Amino acid sequence: ASLPVCTLLTVLFASRASPNFIRPLQPAAHVMGTVCLYLFFATAGAPGIAVAESVRASLLPLGSFLTILYGVHGSILTLCYKWSTRQKREKANINTNPFVPQRLLVASSAAIGGPATAAALAQANKWESLVVPSLLVGNIGYAIATFAGLAF
Repeated sequence: ASLPVCTLLTVLFASRASPNFIRPLQPAAHVMGTVCLYLFFATAGAPGIAVAESVRASLLPLGSFLTILYGVHGSILTLCYKWSTRQKREKANINTNPFVPQRLLVASSAAIGGPATAAALAQANKWESLVVPSLLVGNIGYAIATFAGLAF
C-alpha cells in the first residue's frame, strides 16, 4: 500500500507545488537528478547478463511483438504529424502546434522509455522547455500504470 501512496504524493507534489517553493530547489535538484539518471542508465543493463538465457528462448515471439508494437506506435506518430501539417496555421512553432516533431519525439520517448529517457532526449537536443513536461508525462504514466496494475 505504500507504493501507490508514494506515487500519488510524488505526482501531486511535482504537478501542484508552488513555483516559489520549487525555484530555490532547482539547481540542487538538477545536479542530483542528472547524477541519478547516469546511475540509472549505468545499472539498467546489468541484469541483462543473468536473464540472457530466458531472453534467447523467447527471442522470436518477443521480437515479433515489439516490432508490431513499435510499428503501430511509429505509424500513429507519423499520422499525427502529417495531420498537423495539413492544418492551416500561420505559426507552426513549438508553442502553438501540439504535434511538432520535438513534442512528438519526447512524448514517444516518455511513453516507451519512461521519464528518464524522455528527459535525456530533451536535454541532449537542447529542448529545455520540454524537459519538465517529459518528466511529468512519464511519471504520470507510471502512476496510472501502478494503479492499473494493482487493480488487476
